[in-house]
Amino acid sequence: MDVLAKPWNGLIIAVLESGSLRFSELSARLPAIGDRMLAARLKELGSRGLVARNVEPGPPVRVGYTLTDVGRGFHDVAEAIRRWGQTILLAEKRVKTPRARTGVRRAG
Repeated sequence: MDVLAKPWNGLIIAVLESGSLRFSELSARLPAIGDRMLAARLKELGSRGLVARNVEPGPPVRVGYTLTDVGRGFHDVAEAIRRWGQTILLAEKRVKTPRARTGVRRAG
């Protein structure tokens, strides 16, 4: 929960599920995150063993970020959260739907 409690971590991991991305590609896919915050989150996720930083020799030198086996384990968690979210939406829909009239009229 500590990993997911920090802003952006879940989104970063979810975006990396599609495969290795360079910093600029990550930044483009997550425009709401500033570059400094993205760099800090990638460093933290790397130190926890969820994201690997891969340096490809150049020129130009290219740095890519990919999920480790531990990071890929987030897929099952994200899928469970998605299913739970759908359950919540269905419950909200049921609460907001007006009840059907019974056809009984009040005297008056």
